[in-house]
Order: sequence, then C-alpha cells, then structure tokens
Amino acid sequence: MAMCIVSALSADSPSHDDRLPPELHATEARSDFGMVATGSPEATEAAVEVLENGGNAIDAAVAAALTLGVADSDASGIGGATYMVIHLANGRTLAVDGTSHTPMAIDIEKFREFKESGRTYGYEAVAAPTTLATLEYARTRYGTMDMAALLQPAIEVAERGYALSKIQIIWTQKYYDNILAASAYMPYLAMEDGRTIGEPGDRYCQPELANTYRQIAAEGVQSFYHGSIADEIEADMIRSGGFLRKSDLVMVRAQEASPLHTTYRGFDVYTAPPPGGGAGLVAALNILETYPSDFLAEDSAERHHTLIEAFRISAADAPKAAKRNRSFGSDPLSKVHARDRTALIVPGKAIAKETLAPLLNSECQEEGESTTQVSVADSLGNVVSLTQTLGRSFGAKVATPGLGFPYNSFLELFNVNNPQCPGYLQPNSPYQTTMSPTIVLKDGRLFATLGSPGSNKIPPLIAELISNMVDRGMGVRDAVDAPRVLWGGITSIRAWIELVDPISEEDVQALEQMGFENMTVMRYPPPPDSTMAGFGGVNAVGWDAQAMTFVGVGDGRRWGSAQGARVVVETVPSR
Repeated sequence: MAMCIVSALSADSPSHDDRLPPELHATEARSDFGMVATGSPEATEAAVEVLENGGNAIDAAVAAALTLGVADSDASGIGGATYMVIHLANGRTLAVDGTSHTPMAIDIEKFREFKESGRTYGYEAVAAPTTLATLEYARTRYGTMDMAALLQPAIEVAERGYALSKIQIIWTQKYYDNILAASAYMPYLAMEDGRTIGEPGDRYCQPELANTYRQIAAEGVQSFYHGSIADEIEADMIRSGGFLRKSDLVMVRAQEASPLHTTYRGFDVYTAPPPGGGAGLVAALNILETYPSDFLAEDSAERHHTLIEAFRISAADAPKAAKRNRSFGSDPLSKVHARDRTALIVPGKAIAKETLAPLLNSECQEEGESTTQVSVADSLGNVVSLTQTLGRSFGAKVATPGLGFPYNSFLELFNVNNPQCPGYLQPNSPYQTTMSPTIVLKDGRLFATLGSPGSNKIPPLIAELISNMVDRGMGVRDAVDAPRVLWGGITSIRAWIELVDPISEEDVQALEQMGFENMTVMRYPPPPDSTMAGFGGVNAVGWDAQAMTFVGVGDGRRWGSAQGARVVVETVPSR
C-alpha cells in the first residue's frame, strides 16, 4: 500500500491522541525551510523539490497541482478547474479565480434529455477546463520558474508510475460501471496484466499524459487553449456529442480577484470569492464568533448542535451572501447580520426546515465530490492555498484518445428546470462551487493555510478546523485529526458525525432528540468498501510560533501527505 512521505519530526512534536483510530491519524512534517501538504506523496515531493531548488511557494504549488493531475487523476487534472488564494511576502493577499464556464454551443433541450436519462458522465457533461490557465496566471505573475521546469516532475511520475492508494481503488470500484459505460476512459485504467482495477501499491503509468505534458512544456499553455491540443479536443467533442469547442477554450481566462475577508477573534481569514465557496465559510465563522470561545472548546452535544446550526444557516445564506444581496436588511457577510442570524439557534431544538427553506436553492445546483487540496509556505513568507476538482470522481469519465487526461463533469451539476436558479444552465454560465482555499494570518504572518475536498461540506470543514485551532487551542495536526461534526445537506436536516471519542452515542441520541434526522454517522473502522472521504481531506500548513518552525499536515481520511524542505539552494522573491 502507498505510504505518505513524512520528514523527521522535531523532538518536541506532539504525539497522536491514542484514543483516535488509525484512520484519523494525520501525516505531520516539520521544517525550517518551507512546507508542503497535498493529497499525494508524489505531488508533495514534486513541490518540495521545487522549494529546495530555489522556487517559491507559487512555483511549488503549480508543480504540485500538475503532479496531482497524474497521481490523483480521479480528483483533479488539466481537464478540470482550479482556485487559489495567495499571500505574498510583501504582505499582499489575492485570489486567482479559475472559474469554468459552460460552452457557448450548449443545447439546452439536448442537455435536458441527458440529465433526465440519469447519466452523470459522458462528453455532454464537459465544461471549459481552466486549471492550466489558472496555474499559468499565478506562475507568470508571482512565480519564478518556467512552466517546462514545473511540468517535469509530473512528466516523470506519469512515465514511471505511482503506487495506487486504497481510496483510489475504492473510487474506481464505485464508478466502474459508469466508466465502463462511457468507454472513453476505460483504456486508461488498464494495468500491465490487463486488470482494470488494481490493488493498493500497484504501479500505474500514464504515458499518453506524459506526452501531453511534454507538448505543453515545449509549446506553452497556449497549445491547450489555442493550438494543436485545442484542435484535438474540439474534434473529439464534435465526434462524441460534446458541446465544448475550441472557441470556448480560446475564451478561457483566469483572473485575479480580491479574496473574501473576515476576522475571527483577531485572526485574519482570507478565502475564495464567488463563484468559489468562501461566502459560506465567512458566514459560518461570523456566527461562531458570537459564541464564547470557552463554549466552543468544550466537548458536548450543545457544541455540536451549535456548529451544525451555524453551518446550516451559512449554507442557506451563502447564495445571497455571495452577491452581497442586502434583502436581509444587512450585508449577509457582516458581523451585524451574523448576530441577527444567531437568534435562530435555540438550545436543544433544531431549526425548523421551513425557517431556512425560503432561502435555499436545493434544486439549483448540485456539487461534485472529488476534489484535492494543496497547501504551501516558503521561507520568504509566500503562502498558497490551492483547491482543484473534476466535479465527480474521474470527472465525465471520458478522455480524448492520445491526450491521457479525463474531462470535468461540471455541466451535469447545473439546473435545467428553474431559470431563477443561479445555477441554471445557459451558454457561458459560471460553474459555482463550494471550494474554499483559505489562508489564516495572525498579525500579518502565517497562522495556517488550508482547504479540503468534501462537496457542500467544504465550508463547514474549514470553519470547524479554524475553530479547533483558535477556540480549542489545538495544533494543526490535532485540529485535523479531531472527529468532525458537519453539515452536508441543503433542505433536509442532514448532519455528518464521526463517532469517535470524545463524540459519543449519547451525543448522537441528543441530536436526534433535538430534531436532526437522516444523520450520517461514521463509525471506525469503516467497512472495507467504504472510506472516510465524505468527511474531507484537509491538507494544511501552519506556523508553530513556539517552536519557530513550519508544520505540515496531510489528512489521514484521504491519505494526505506532508513534507518539509530540507534545505533551500537559493530562493528568488516572487515577482
């Protein structure tokens, strides 16, 4: 089985809580020279190599993201979308918006038939890929290395292969029938002995993707959006019934944006602006801040109830909060609005669905489930949080022959029945997501950079971890390890709970008595055909002010990886 890369821990590194099951044990690494945490040991190693060779955090994040397109290709890749939040050594914090858009040639009636067929895969589901454009924007403006150099580690991994993890096997098994039905991605699952589902530790090579990366290294990213690769993509889409065209690729633009910002008990929190998911995170933190820190530090059913309700309210408010719609009477992302909304939370009683339902758009747009997170900090003070996705696992389950990467499935997440929905399918519509790459600063310096997969649970995940660190005084690893109480539904009262000490059966029963129904309770160890993936995969980098060192943490729920730079040859400031 593939193992996480772990650098040597310092002598004063805290030990794991022995009460926790092994599945919740995060990877931890420490270093004085910079730190990387990703969803794959190969991607982590690629980014560390960049730092050690003089690249900065932006360079390292780009290298990691490209390598994840190889070693975590069920969750991300150049056929998908990427969002970034960057804090520069000069004190400036910015976001790079890699929003994908629907094709201009979308046929609404034809797509409605696709949706009504129940399929979630196929060429019809593909929107414009933006990952390469996002990475290139960040690299050219704030990195120090050329794209060919940052592609090289990913090319090497694609050629020599990487060891399959247990979670990748489970995802493949879960979606095998859809992959088989789509047929266009089946050749890329073949092992050397002809098997199409490997075992943990099997080495998986992707020579066609290596060749595509080589072509991009030689010709530049423009070959993907303007050149011969774009021509191949269009020809395949026309041949296979997809709506994406070269004209859509030519229009792809990553753009710089101001991140959403709030404070939480004196910490500055920067996260992805709309159509990213940061509005839900900001709204949740603002509500939690109205409660005493001591209350949120205790282990009790009352605390769990408060977390769930804060996440429910923020999910309900997020669509209007994203647009700063003042129909509430106040700015939905303001502290004043949060205090007003906190009045809905009544101890011992779940908020009635009808109270929140008018604000919800449960049928407007769904959310994909397969995403991956990169967190990087360098020794100069540059920090990156990067989240990227294909939508569903393996995206649309199709790939252009010879190119070697799966396309996203973003279109299948749009609404086709209600034009009032913000997620209603139209030509050139933005893909709205809950991805929330986040950076937390204290007095202008790194406190933590983090993010997670987890679909609608991403903003609650990040809010809970920030509360763990700030309210409960946990270090980064303990905050990631701690059992989670999340909100994963929209209109239904659907809580997600990890039943691990100190969360007890009595706590679950108390929540049921409060009116929470349809709860998803994860008991450990999980069944053989299950994973903890529904509870996220937080890869985080923090600064230990006491030990004066970087700390990296890879979430054990999705086999995360962390490693620190061992020495930096020469570091060049960001542009």
